[in-house]
Amino acid sequence: MKVAIPVTNGYVDGPGEGEKVRIYEVNGTEAKLVEEYDNPALNATYVRGVHMLKSALEKGATAFILVEIGPPGIRFLQGKAKVFLAEPGTTADEAVKMFLEGKLVETDKPTHGEHHEGEHHHH
Repeated sequence: MKVAIPVTNGYVDGPGEGEKVRIYEVNGTEAKLVEEYDNPALNATYVRGVHMLKSALEKGATAFILVEIGPPGIRFLQGKAKVFLAEPGTTADEAVKMFLEGKLVETDKPTHGEHHEGEHHHH
């Protein structure tokens, strides 16, 4: 299966914020980076995260590892892909390892509400 992660400076980010998108091919207990490309969300003005999610779905991703996701992203991915949350400050490599070990939390709910699109939350 393919897992997509928005990444900034090697760290897992939100779909609308990550500078790059990494796609990992996951096979049992192995994961390898198969692709990295510029996040199309950075050129979008509205529901940016959806642009990133759509780009990765088109490349075959069936799971996403994110630090946050808004309601539009959750709605968009319903029935298409699974969403797993990583703690802010987790590197993409750590997140993939945790994913392989079954340690990431799966969610089908947004991490923030409709009114915070574009705001950054620091915990």
